[in-house]
Amino acid sequence: MESGVPVYHAHFGHRDVDTQLPVTADTIFPACSIVKAITAAAVGILVEKGKLSWDTLFKDIIPSFHSGDEILQNCLTVTDLLSYRSGMAWADNLVIGTENNILIAGEDGVKYINSQKRLLPFRAQWAYNNLPYDLAGNVIEELSGQSYFDFVQDRILNPLRLERTSLKPPSQETDNVTSSYNALDDAIAVRIPCPKAGSNRFAGPSGGLWSSMSDLLKLYKAFGASLEHQFATGLTSTPDNPFKQVAYLTSAKIPMDQPSKNELSYACGWGRAQLPNRLGQIGINPGLLPEGMPTVGKGTQSQLVIVVLSNSLALTDVSDWVGQLVLEELLEVPASERIDVADFARTTVVENLKWYPALVKELDDTRKPGSSPKYLEEYVGVYWMDIGVFKIVVTLEEGSLYWAIQGLDSEKFKLNHYDDDTFTWLLPRNELSRRGRWVGGDQGPDFWKAVFKVEAGLINKLYWAHDTSVPPLELTKEKPGRDLVTAHGQSPLT
Repeated sequence: MESGVPVYHAHFGHRDVDTQLPVTADTIFPACSIVKAITAAAVGILVEKGKLSWDTLFKDIIPSFHSGDEILQNCLTVTDLLSYRSGMAWADNLVIGTENNILIAGEDGVKYINSQKRLLPFRAQWAYNNLPYDLAGNVIEELSGQSYFDFVQDRILNPLRLERTSLKPPSQETDNVTSSYNALDDAIAVRIPCPKAGSNRFAGPSGGLWSSMSDLLKLYKAFGASLEHQFATGLTSTPDNPFKQVAYLTSAKIPMDQPSKNELSYACGWGRAQLPNRLGQIGINPGLLPEGMPTVGKGTQSQLVIVVLSNSLALTDVSDWVGQLVLEELLEVPASERIDVADFARTTVVENLKWYPALVKELDDTRKPGSSPKYLEEYVGVYWMDIGVFKIVVTLEEGSLYWAIQGLDSEKFKLNHYDDDTFTWLLPRNELSRRGRWVGGDQGPDFWKAVFKVEAGLINKLYWAHDTSVPPLELTKEKPGRDLVTAHGQSPLT
C-alpha cells in the first residue's frame, strides 16, 4: 500500500492444509506481536486524556508492582515499558509452553514480573521482551476502568470498523480463520494448536492479535494518516482518527542492533530503520545468520505499507524475507543491488537444522558416565516457584518419571536419566514440533535438563535453566495449598 492505496495483493498456500481451503483478504491470521503498536496507541489515548504522562512511573499506577530490582522499582516509566529499554529478563520460556499454552494466569502477571531480574543496564540497551507490554496492559486497565480488551475494542478497533480483528483467539463460530502449523526437519507443515495469548488476559497486550489483510491495511492507513497530520501540524490528535500522540509513539527511544551507519532504533511499538539498512531485528532470522542480516533498500516513498501474514512457523522467518523482497521490488532497486532472498533463506534453513544434532552431541559429550539415580519414588512431588505462580509436577508411571509444567497433560514429558540426579526431557525435534513447541538455538543443553538437589538427605529442590541469561529457576517440593494454575483449554493432572 502506497499513500493509502493498495498496489499489490496476493495469497499463497492454504488456510487449512487438509481441506485445501484458500486464503482470502478476509482470512484471519494470528498477527501476534503486531498488537504491541496497538497497545502503545491505547496508552497514547490515555496520555491525550491526561490520565498519565509518558514519564509517569509505573509504580505510581500499579501499587502491586514490587520489583526486586531497585532501579526498576523506582525508575521504570511507561515509555520504558513500550520501548524495550528496561533491561528486564526475557523469561518467555516460563510463559509460552507446549501447544502454545500460556502458562501464567492473568491474575498472576504482575506478581510473576515482579520476580524478574534486570540483566542489562537500564535505558542503555535495546532488548526484545514481551513482559513490559503485559504491564502496559495493566496500565490501560487501571487508568481506563475497563478491561484491556474492551478499551482497545471501543477506542481503536470499533472506530476503524475492524470487524475481522480480535485481541484473543477467535471463537469457533468465526469463519475463514487459518489453522496453525509448525515445520518438521523436511519442511513439511504439521498442524498445531493455535496461539492462545490473551485467552486468560496474560500475553494479550504483547502478542494476542488476530487479524486479516484487509483489516490491517485499514489500520495502517489510519495510522499513516495520523502520523502525517500530527508531524505536519504539531498537534497530538487528528480529526476522525483514533490515534493520538503519534509523533511521540513513532520517535526514536533507544538504538537497536548497533553499530549502524543509518538510524536503526525502536520507538513505542514500532521499529525504525533509515534505508538502506538491516531489517528483521524482531524476527528469528538474525540469529540464524552469523555474519548478520543483509542491507536492504536505497530509499522509500512516503507512507509505504507492506503487510505479510503467515500461519506457519517455517525453518526460516518467511514473512521477514517476503517483506524485504516486496520492499525492494516497490523501491525498484536495480537487480544488481538486490539481496538474494532465496540464498539467504537457504542459509538460515541450514543453520536452523544444525541446532538439534549439535544439542544432542553436546549433551552426550558432557554426560558423566557410570552414574545412577536414586530410587525414582524419591523424585516424585510437586515443585513450586517461591512466589507460587508456577509449578512442575513430577510423577512415576510404569517405572518412568515424567514432569508436567503447571501440571498440564499437554506439558507432560518423560524424564530420562542423564547423570546423578539430573534427567533430560528432550524429544526428537520433529516430535517437539508436532507438539507445538518452539525449537531453536536459544534453548541450549541446560534448558532440557531437570536437575534435582538433596536437602537434609531428601530430594527437595528442582532446578530448570529456562533462560540462558538468568540463573536456573529454583523450585521447592512443597504444597502451598492453592488451586493449580491452568492454561486455556487444558486440564490439570490429578
